[in-house]
Amino acid sequence: MRARLIGVFVVAVLVGAGAAAADAQTHVRVEFTAAGECAVTTTGPAGHANVRYPRRTAEMKCVVPTTVKPGAVALEVVLPPGAARPSGEFPRLDWTDAGGRWVGTASLPAPPAFVRIPDPATGGRLARLLDLLVLAGAAVGAVWAVARGRAS
Repeated sequence: MRARLIGVFVVAVLVGAGAAAADAQTHVRVEFTAAGECAVTTTGPAGHANVRYPRRTAEMKCVVPTTVKPGAVALEVVLPPGAARPSGEFPRLDWTDAGGRWVGTASLPAPPAFVRIPDPATGGRLARLLDLLVLAGAAVGAVWAVARGRAS
């Protein structure tokens, strides 16, 4: 009976610690407005910050303030009304349509320095090409390492 009570206590402490860790997570919300602005809101253990500034190119890119402490981040990105579902974004996001606005979310191990949504006209193709180049380079490096290991 005593071992069972200790087990229940340990589970309760671990669940409580997990809830406290989730509350300590930083939340970053990046909104690309219809007026061509970028609005970034961060909330977490380091405090609260709001930054708003104009975008200068067709590509949607926002810098995340450096006040964000290292650690897990819940990221939410909101596109302007009428924007097409993006591809080739950084960091990679899971997209859902929320009343005519695309909302992307991701759980990251660390805060991103920036969020980038490529120009819909060219961005997706360029991002896929860069992904393929990185994969091809990794494959060539792996083949070279294996071939060199056999030669030794």
